[in-house]
Amino acid sequence: MTDLGNARLAAIAPSAIRAIHDRRRPTSIDLGMGQPTLHPDIEPFEAALAWVRDHGSPYAPPGGLPELREAAARIYGGHFHAAPSHAAVLNGSQEGIFLAIKALCDPARDHVLITDPAYLSYARCCELEGVAHRAVPLSAHDGFALHADALLNAVTPNTKLIIIGSPGNPTAAVMDERELRRLARGLIERKGPPIYVVVDEVYRELTFTGKPYPSLLDHYPNSIGLQSLSKSCALTGLRLGFFFGPTAVVDAVTRAHSLIMLNVNQFAQRVALEILRDPQRLRAHHPWYVAQRQVLLDAAGRNGLRIIEPQGSFYSLAALPEAWSSSEAAADHLLERYDVVTIPGAIFGGKAEGYLRLSWVAEPAALTRGIERIAEFCASAPG
Repeated sequence: MTDLGNARLAAIAPSAIRAIHDRRRPTSIDLGMGQPTLHPDIEPFEAALAWVRDHGSPYAPPGGLPELREAAARIYGGHFHAAPSHAAVLNGSQEGIFLAIKALCDPARDHVLITDPAYLSYARCCELEGVAHRAVPLSAHDGFALHADALLNAVTPNTKLIIIGSPGNPTAAVMDERELRRLARGLIERKGPPIYVVVDEVYRELTFTGKPYPSLLDHYPNSIGLQSLSKSCALTGLRLGFFFGPTAVVDAVTRAHSLIMLNVNQFAQRVALEILRDPQRLRAHHPWYVAQRQVLLDAAGRNGLRIIEPQGSFYSLAALPEAWSSSEAAADHLLERYDVVTIPGAIFGGKAEGYLRLSWVAEPAALTRGIERIAEFCASAPG
């Protein structure tokens, strides 16, 4: 790699998920990418286009359209961040991960806690900013559940930020409300500077627990919520997300955002506004995912494939036979010999070694064939 002078960036490898995805063949069964296969609702695009016909495509305020911030905060801000001043519109929730670290952390002294396994951008964004991060290990024995005590016990005087995903990627685990309350109480009672908790909630509309979604934003004033329309509404390419938090944090994030992006494009914001004006659109795809999840569970059960039952998102972790000590080697073998794209668990942290992440959004027949091939691969492993 050419040395351009930024050692931090040079040390960050290109996306391993994208590299695997780019190796797929036209015949491949793709259970790799976190890309919804449903088409989005067209009506919000038509409404946004009508607005552009009448008004053009001007700059938008750096923090987002006021009416969009108001609608987003009302729906997703929870008890502590329901006012528009607690919300900002960003270019996807991914930008929110980076800007939270940039706005809150001093590389000279602050640490960030991240779970293992976790969405790999959490650690990469820390590394890009030169901020130290420490892993809090999760356990496969309870489905990689998030426990408040594990997070609280990992806190040090240098901890400034905790980043969690619920539902998690790749774990598909939803943090229990009792654990959320315990985490909030423990952080509130702790002496010293506040510790902020970023909760990546982009899959919150895709939960299957049979209970209302529990959000830390209802329990902890120094919570920061990240939200997006990418997964719930099949709008990954629109690149529109929301950031919720204390007003001082939102103001700092907005200043940084305006220096990098100026603003989120007007058309995308108008599409989002039309969606949020009818919040039922946010759950319109949920029945399809419920059916897909059942296809996954049925196929895995019939074929003897051990998977962790997903509580949310559209992922599941499939256990590899002990003979396969490397999930990366297993994923390579599956692609080359069985023509199935999967993601090695090790990409997300050492605790997910021995697993493959499956994205179960493929057409049902293809999903079933993919599970059958993975099960055949696992059954063929030596002793």
